[in-house]
Amino acid sequence: MIGIVTVLYNSAPVLEEYFSTLDIQTYKVFILYVIDNKSSDNSLAEAERLSETVGFKTIILPQPENWGVAKGNNIGIKAALKDKCDYVLLSNNDVVLEKDTIENLLKGHIDNNASLSVPKIYYWNTDKIIWAAGGYFRLTDCSSRHYGMRKPDQGQFDKVRQIGYAPTCFMLINKSVFNDVGFMDETYFVYYDDSDFIWRAVRKDRGKVYYIPSSLLWHKESFSTGGSQSDFSIYYLARNRMYFAHKHFNFLQRVRLYMFLAFHYITRDLKLLTKDQRNLLKKGLADGKALSKSTLGL
Repeated sequence: MIGIVTVLYNSAPVLEEYFSTLDIQTYKVFILYVIDNKSSDNSLAEAERLSETVGFKTIILPQPENWGVAKGNNIGIKAALKDKCDYVLLSNNDVVLEKDTIENLLKGHIDNNASLSVPKIYYWNTDKIIWAAGGYFRLTDCSSRHYGMRKPDQGQFDKVRQIGYAPTCFMLINKSVFNDVGFMDETYFVYYDDSDFIWRAVRKDRGKVYYIPSSLLWHKESFSTGGSQSDFSIYYLARNRMYFAHKHFNFLQRVRLYMFLAFHYITRDLKLLTKDQRNLLKKGLADGKALSKSTLGL
């Protein structure tokens, strides 16, 4: 049994296609756990309506406030484990599945004795432009990168392989991983929570992550979006990058990161960000360092 966990926050526009493509899956032994983080739109009502139209079991868990992605995932993971699911599938709801996405992902997962597995993911509404074919950590700037991002699929990423990182946009996970690694770190709220989880699994040799290219998925992230960022993302990406680095990096790795951030600030941030955005960036970095002290004792 697979427990599919998806977290809602003002997700109403994407839910109908998400539910409908789950409903046509060739592999049907799953339960969908929907965690609504007190959406201000009609996400909860829409999820409840759609759950009555599909053939799979849906458990909806409304929350009294917006806990963030990490805690929302944890609520769903714990519910799935309590219901004795063998696997947890963390899933965005702004995705569209092929009819055999889950079947092929599970088959590749079992065949390769994987602990965690991900599909090949395309940008939605493109001619198979890749969003992620697995990924890797980049220590220099404390970031993660996707293989194949923005490249047309010409078969160059068609081999199953073990990888060092993947986004949890659609990730199948053995239930034993949560015993070995623990749950999502809720301190992050949003951003870097998936990186932290994968780091703990891979870097501490507690799990093998595999990329399964026969499993295909479409992600409704616009291919045309540029480098502009909201104030929210500027702050939380800066805060959580610093928290992640203090949690997982050694002294020399942190020094290298500080040098990169200083160089990036001088050469790019001063030109591309407004004064208010630069202040948010600096506040995020300072808050991340303070958070590391209070939470990790560093």
